[in-house]
Amino acid sequence: MTRTQAAARGVTKTTIHGVAVAIGGAGVLLRGRSAAGKSRLAEELAEAARVRGWFGRLVADDRVQIVTRGDRLILSPHRDIAGRIERRGQGIFEVDYEAAVVLRLVVDLVDRDRALDHPARMPAPEDQVAWIDGVATPRLALAIGEPGAVQAVLERIDQIGA
Repeated sequence: MTRTQAAARGVTKTTIHGVAVAIGGAGVLLRGRSAAGKSRLAEELAEAARVRGWFGRLVADDRVQIVTRGDRLILSPHRDIAGRIERRGQGIFEVDYEAAVVLRLVVDLVDRDRALDHPARMPAPEDQVAWIDGVATPRLALAIGEPGAVQAVLERIDQIGA
Protein backbone atom coordinates (compact mmCIF):
# COMPACT_ATOMS: atom_id res chain seq x y z
CA MET A 1 0.00 0.00 0.00
CA THR A 2 1.45 3.39 -0.98
CA ARG A 3 1.42 6.40 1.37
CA THR A 4 -1.36 7.92 -0.77
CA GLN A 5 -3.46 4.75 -0.51
CA ALA A 6 -2.79 4.55 3.23
CA ALA A 7 -3.74 8.21 3.70
CA ALA A 8 -6.98 7.62 1.80
CA ARG A 9 -7.78 4.84 4.29
CA GLY A 10 -7.01 7.11 7.25
CA VAL A 11 -3.60 5.53 7.88
CA THR A 12 -0.32 7.46 7.70
CA LYS A 13 3.20 6.56 8.84
CA THR A 14 5.89 8.96 10.03
CA THR A 15 9.28 8.55 11.70
CA ILE A 16 10.43 11.19 14.19
CA HIS A 17 13.40 11.80 16.49
CA GLY A 18 12.34 10.91 20.01
CA VAL A 19 11.92 8.14 22.54
CA ALA A 20 8.76 6.17 23.28
CA VAL A 21 7.96 4.26 26.45
CA ALA A 22 4.95 2.24 27.58
CA ILE A 23 3.76 3.17 31.08
CA GLY A 24 0.78 1.16 32.25
CA GLY A 25 -1.55 1.37 29.28
CA ALA A 26 -0.16 4.69 28.09
CA GLY A 27 2.27 5.35 25.30
CA VAL A 28 4.49 8.30 26.20
CA LEU A 29 6.47 10.11 23.51
CA LEU A 30 9.52 12.02 24.75
CA ARG A 31 10.72 14.77 22.43
CA GLY A 32 13.63 17.17 22.76
CA ARG A 33 16.99 18.09 21.38
CA SER A 34 19.93 15.71 21.26
CA ALA A 35 21.40 15.09 24.76
CA ALA A 36 18.21 16.32 26.47
CA GLY A 37 17.99 13.11 28.51
CA LYS A 38 15.11 11.44 26.66
CA SER A 39 16.54 7.90 26.88
CA ARG A 40 17.49 8.25 30.53
CA LEU A 41 14.04 9.63 31.39
CA ALA A 42 12.40 6.73 29.51
CA GLU A 43 14.36 4.18 31.53
CA GLU A 44 13.59 6.01 34.79
CA LEU A 45 9.89 6.13 33.89
CA ALA A 46 9.78 2.42 33.10
CA GLU A 47 11.49 1.58 36.39
CA ALA A 48 9.22 3.89 38.41
CA ALA A 49 6.19 2.30 36.75
CA ARG A 50 7.38 -1.17 37.72
CA VAL A 51 7.96 -0.02 41.31
CA ARG A 52 4.30 1.13 41.36
CA GLY A 53 3.21 -2.27 40.06
CA TRP A 54 2.47 -0.90 36.59
CA PHE A 55 3.79 -2.12 33.28
CA GLY A 56 6.87 -0.17 32.16
CA ARG A 57 8.99 -0.83 29.09
CA LEU A 58 10.88 0.97 26.35
CA VAL A 59 9.18 1.06 22.96
CA ALA A 60 11.68 2.98 20.83
CA ASP A 61 14.89 4.95 21.26
CA ASP A 62 16.05 7.69 18.90
CA ARG A 63 13.65 6.97 16.02
CA VAL A 64 9.99 6.46 16.71
CA GLN A 65 7.59 5.33 14.03
CA ILE A 66 4.12 6.80 14.33
CA VAL A 67 1.24 5.19 12.49
CA THR A 68 -1.94 7.25 12.42
CA ARG A 69 -5.13 5.21 12.23
CA GLY A 70 -8.11 7.53 12.35
CA ASP A 71 -7.76 9.39 15.66
CA ARG A 72 -5.19 7.00 17.20
CA LEU A 73 -1.43 7.35 17.05
CA ILE A 74 0.48 4.10 17.41
CA LEU A 75 4.15 4.27 18.42
CA SER A 76 6.67 1.60 17.50
CA PRO A 77 10.44 1.27 17.09
CA HIS A 78 12.25 1.68 13.81
CA ARG A 79 13.04 -1.88 12.72
CA ASP A 80 16.78 -1.21 12.37
CA ILE A 81 17.19 -0.26 16.04
CA ALA A 82 14.34 -2.08 17.80
CA GLY A 83 15.35 -3.35 21.23
CA ARG A 84 18.36 -1.06 21.52
CA ILE A 85 18.94 2.02 23.63
CA GLU A 86 21.85 4.44 23.75
CA ARG A 87 23.16 5.28 27.18
CA ARG A 88 25.19 8.42 26.64
CA GLY A 89 28.85 7.86 27.34
CA GLN A 90 28.35 4.11 27.70
CA GLY A 91 27.24 2.85 24.30
CA ILE A 92 24.36 0.93 22.76
CA PHE A 93 22.60 -1.73 24.85
CA GLU A 94 20.10 -4.47 24.06
CA VAL A 95 16.91 -4.12 26.15
CA ASP A 96 13.46 -5.63 26.34
CA TYR A 97 11.03 -3.55 24.37
CA GLU A 98 7.35 -3.29 23.56
CA ALA A 99 6.53 -3.60 19.86
CA ALA A 100 3.76 -0.98 19.83
CA VAL A 101 1.68 1.25 22.10
CA VAL A 102 -1.05 3.85 21.61
CA LEU A 103 0.17 7.40 22.27
CA ARG A 104 -1.52 8.99 25.29
CA LEU A 105 0.98 11.70 26.35
CA VAL A 106 3.66 13.82 24.69
CA VAL A 107 6.45 15.10 26.94
CA ASP A 108 8.59 17.89 25.49
CA LEU A 109 11.96 18.40 27.17
CA VAL A 110 12.96 22.01 26.66
CA ASP A 111 15.85 24.24 27.66
CA ARG A 112 15.21 26.18 30.84
CA ASP A 113 17.54 29.06 30.03
CA ARG A 114 16.38 29.98 26.53
CA ALA A 115 13.89 32.84 26.65
CA LEU A 116 11.51 31.36 24.08
CA ASP A 117 12.01 27.67 24.84
CA HIS A 118 11.11 27.00 28.45
CA PRO A 119 8.07 25.45 30.08
CA ALA A 120 5.41 27.93 31.07
CA ARG A 121 4.84 28.23 34.78
CA MET A 122 1.09 28.18 34.21
CA PRO A 123 0.61 26.71 30.72
CA ALA A 124 -2.31 27.89 28.63
CA PRO A 125 -4.77 25.23 27.44
CA GLU A 126 -3.24 25.28 23.94
CA ASP A 127 0.20 24.59 25.44
CA GLN A 128 -1.14 21.37 27.00
CA VAL A 129 -1.95 19.78 23.64
CA ALA A 130 0.40 18.42 20.98
CA TRP A 131 -0.88 17.96 17.44
CA ILE A 132 0.64 15.08 15.49
CA ASP A 133 -0.76 14.18 12.08
CA GLY A 134 -3.94 16.09 12.94
CA VAL A 135 -4.51 14.21 16.20
CA ALA A 136 -4.61 16.11 19.51
CA THR A 137 -2.73 14.48 22.39
CA PRO A 138 -2.18 15.70 25.97
CA ARG A 139 1.19 17.42 26.32
CA LEU A 140 3.52 18.15 29.21
CA ALA A 141 6.53 20.46 28.87
CA LEU A 142 9.40 19.96 31.29
CA ALA A 143 12.77 21.65 31.56
CA ILE A 144 15.73 19.45 30.69
CA GLY A 145 17.07 17.97 33.93
CA GLU A 146 13.95 18.98 35.86
CA PRO A 147 14.00 17.46 39.35
CA GLY A 148 10.88 15.40 39.79
CA ALA A 149 10.34 14.87 36.05
CA VAL A 150 9.45 11.20 36.56
CA GLN A 151 6.86 12.07 39.20
CA ALA A 152 5.41 14.83 37.02
CA VAL A 153 4.94 12.44 34.09
CA LEU A 154 3.37 9.73 36.26
CA GLU A 155 0.99 12.29 37.80
CA ARG A 156 -0.01 13.51 34.33
CA ILE A 157 -0.70 9.90 33.26
CA ASP A 158 -2.92 9.56 36.34
CA GLN A 159 -4.73 12.81 35.42
CA ILE A 160 -5.53 11.76 31.88
CA GLY A 161 -6.65 8.34 33.05
CA ALA A 162 -4.23 6.33 30.95
